[in-house]
Amino acid sequence: MTLVLVRRAFVACRSHACDMLQHRLMSAGPKLAPVAFTALDGGGQLAKITMNYPPANLFDSSSLQALGAAMDTVEATSDVRGLVLQSDVRGFFSAGFSLPALYNVDRAGFERLWVTGKHVFRRIYALPVPSIAAIDGHALGLGCVMAMACQRRFMVASERPPLIGLNEVAVGMPVPEWLATRFRDLTSTRDAELILPRGSSLSPTQAHKIGLVDSLYASRSEMDDAIHSDFNSCRVSARAQQETIRGLRRQFLDYFDTCFDQDTELFWQAISSHETQTAIGNALAQLKAKSRKPN
Repeated sequence: MTLVLVRRAFVACRSHACDMLQHRLMSAGPKLAPVAFTALDGGGQLAKITMNYPPANLFDSSSLQALGAAMDTVEATSDVRGLVLQSDVRGFFSAGFSLPALYNVDRAGFERLWVTGKHVFRRIYALPVPSIAAIDGHALGLGCVMAMACQRRFMVASERPPLIGLNEVAVGMPVPEWLATRFRDLTSTRDAELILPRGSSLSPTQAHKIGLVDSLYASRSEMDDAIHSDFNSCRVSARAQQETIRGLRRQFLDYFDTCFDQDTELFWQAISSHETQTAIGNALAQLKAKSRKPN
């Protein structure tokens, strides 16, 4: 989750969207995650959180706080029957952690960022209503993590397919045990063992094949229609549904809470290492140099 784009931006992901990111990464726009509510045919409301932190929905303290504030609003609304997590940034669901936020970061700053990210994941996962990550663009590192917090992942498979995955190992970071467990629950032990140790990112078709993505769509509008149809067709008891979801998720949440603090030291050692900090510095220097070139 740390150097999410160090390899993807310069090695594997050479799409137009990633070229755009390289030019604009150094001057990201405002961090916003507005929440909108839509009445459902069966009663209650569908909450939609739209991540809008150009150019790539990168996560730093302010954007994670914005997402946490959006969850405050959702959790405070008593008749929410579903949640959609989506993006309003072209080409990206989220590209993960912001590189500047991790460069020369002190331990206190890192721990605030790391703990905030895990808290947001937990809150999305623990929400006792059906949830869908509506993915139209790259979902890498922490972006993939937030999508995995949702009950299901719908994804647009465009002509220039985006990538999705936990690419931590490819940039020198271990995958936390709790996150590997969640990935294994969604896919299989065999798929987790083959994919996570290589730091692989997947195409929508590959992700769908292993169960990381639940449904594929040809366009954003087709995906949006499917989401509305899915939530509007649900007529079951809200109380029964919520208690069932709580029961299904209790075991993982207990495990997550037990090991919440265990990986902080491991990840601090990884992010503060000379190798990792040099990689971040080199990536930022290349992005800065590229941004100065005339179009």
